[in-house]
Amino acid sequence: MCLKKKIASPDTINPKMEQQITNIDLRNRLKELFPDALLLLGENYRWLAHNEDIALFLAQDQTNKMEYVSDKKGISSYDCNVFANRLMGQFSIPKWCDVTFGKAWLRIPSHAVNCMLNQELEFFWVEPQTDELLNKNKYSDVIFIEM
Repeated sequence: MCLKKKIASPDTINPKMEQQITNIDLRNRLKELFPDALLLLGENYRWLAHNEDIALFLAQDQTNKMEYVSDKKGISSYDCNVFANRLMGQFSIPKWCDVTFGKAWLRIPSHAVNCMLNQELEFFWVEPQTDELLNKNKYSDVIFIEM
């Protein structure tokens, strides 16, 4: 008999849910960091993300394994916007959907990425094509953030 090791998937792991943030406090923190960005925030309360939880989720998720297809006329693209939408959608499962994780659109460079706010109220970019967590200073010209 051949036994296969079961690989965890994002829906079989749970985030630490230790500290909540209100919609108002989340909006205020994001406005401090990105005063000109349009903010699209949903829930009244969110759980502040843990970097380790996000890294674990990303390690199980397959979004970064998808093939990039350039945005050209007459071709169905799979570009940065689709990667960021897909990764944000992957977080739309019980428990994870309430974590401070979202999507952002940048003006310069014109690029869609994901983002998170952790329990220390530190903001990180998440590059959905590579799973890299990048310091807030990587990008500054933000058009919108959705969380």
